[in-house]
Amino acid sequence: MRYIQADDFSLRDTVESGQTFNWIEKEAGYISTDLGQVVYVEQRKNRLYYETSHHGPDLRGLFRLDDPLTEIQKEIVRDDTMRASVDFAPGLRIVSNPFYPCLISFICSIRKNIPTIKSIMQSFRDRFGPTYQFRGEQLKGFPSPEQVAEASPKDLRGLGLGWRADFVYKTTQAILQDDVSEAMLREMEYEAAHKKLKTLHGVGDKVADCVCLFSLGFLEAFPIDVWIERVIQDKYGILSSAGKSYAKKSRAAREYFGKYAGYAQEYLFHYTRMGNQYRSI
Repeated sequence: MRYIQADDFSLRDTVESGQTFNWIEKEAGYISTDLGQVVYVEQRKNRLYYETSHHGPDLRGLFRLDDPLTEIQKEIVRDDTMRASVDFAPGLRIVSNPFYPCLISFICSIRKNIPTIKSIMQSFRDRFGPTYQFRGEQLKGFPSPEQVAEASPKDLRGLGLGWRADFVYKTTQAILQDDVSEAMLREMEYEAAHKKLKTLHGVGDKVADCVCLFSLGFLEAFPIDVWIERVIQDKYGILSSAGKSYAKKSRAAREYFGKYAGYAQEYLFHYTRMGNQYRSI
């Protein structure tokens, strides 16, 4: 296998921190079939060894290995809670997910836990996705909007989506009609991109922020889910005092943590979800 240097990076913490559903644990590493090919990656100390079915992947871009992590951590560590969160997973980085799989996965995440979301994503692959050959196996990748558009809402409900099926169906149609596109969003500032994403069916504040942060690279985005809400209520009165609405708390978080608020969110999310007793800090 070939390798690249990956300093200040933890593959496991990064892909197991709830920000991506494109990587599946396999052998000593992780495999993705959602990148237009099969990519297998494993970490050995500060090197990422990889193998692909077709062409070389942009692992530095996918895992944001060029982000100035030391600078980011210095910027966001403004209290003991954040210090403990960073110390727990200092090599965690924000990912750069492919846009359409990211969008669909977070629409499907509404009121679902992580194992269920991963299962639904695999159902999409198995039912509609392209087939790749890799190491003597046939593996299914995530389908394109065109492939998903061939399914009816009833077909999608059969994947376990329930009422989310209508969201996926209508959002996919909007993507194909160019009502919203990745290129369009990348030309916008964060606030405009967030607002535009919310015109899609099933995309509210949190889902829009997840797509902004984990696919489009808006590192100031601060998604608020039940885990982050608990931390805000317990440890960040400065955020909750800004107001009860999602918009006000998210804006307060961006002002408090600065331009890397998204990194702050992900450290907090991973630390608290893994069952750590942050309340004792």
